[in-house]
Amino acid sequence: MIRTGEWLSEGWELFKQDWLMHVVVMLILGVANSASGGILYGPLLCGYYYMILKKLQDPTSSIELGDIGKGFEVFVNALVAWLLISVFTSVGLIACLVGAIVVSALLIFVFPLVMDRRMDFWPAFEASFNKTKENWLGWSVFMLLIGLVNLAGAIVCGVGILVTGPVTFIAMALAYRDNFGLAGEQVLDVDLGAGAPPTAPMPPAPPTPQ
Repeated sequence: MIRTGEWLSEGWELFKQDWLMHVVVMLILGVANSASGGILYGPLLCGYYYMILKKLQDPTSSIELGDIGKGFEVFVNALVAWLLISVFTSVGLIACLVGAIVVSALLIFVFPLVMDRRMDFWPAFEASFNKTKENWLGWSVFMLLIGLVNLAGAIVCGVGILVTGPVTFIAMALAYRDNFGLAGEQVLDVDLGAGAPPTAPMPPAPPTPQ
């Protein structure tokens, strides 16, 4: 399912609740990416997804900056996933800009799956691809709109990306939630493939008083 307007709208509302923390995380991602030559970007991005998904599981909680370190628990898979996605996207970009957008769309759920489901990088690739391939055009349009929102943010003196970046990351986390469910919750109609840990069963409903 694709609900671009709803996800962006909800993403904006969630951003406003912890806006300062989201801005700080975006700064950390930018600095760490530049300083490490991209090596830390994948793990830190997984940590950011952990922060967002934790908020989705418990809307009353506040985002904690220290949780970004959770991404280092999946360091190897996050790093390899980032390197492969960069390669695939670059190949798509060389072929055509549209190709890069399609690749990004097909692999949109890799990092949430690696972080939330603790999946190895390749099963995460397969699960994301299998989920998006049936409506690759719709997901490509979604990623195109995500890119345009961030482009608009970057145009605003370059600092608007500190707002649009978190909103679009939250929107993608919401897309993951609505298409895969969250760890510990009932999984929606999708095959996570090999390497995915079993999810906790839904608790039984309490007996109805006679």
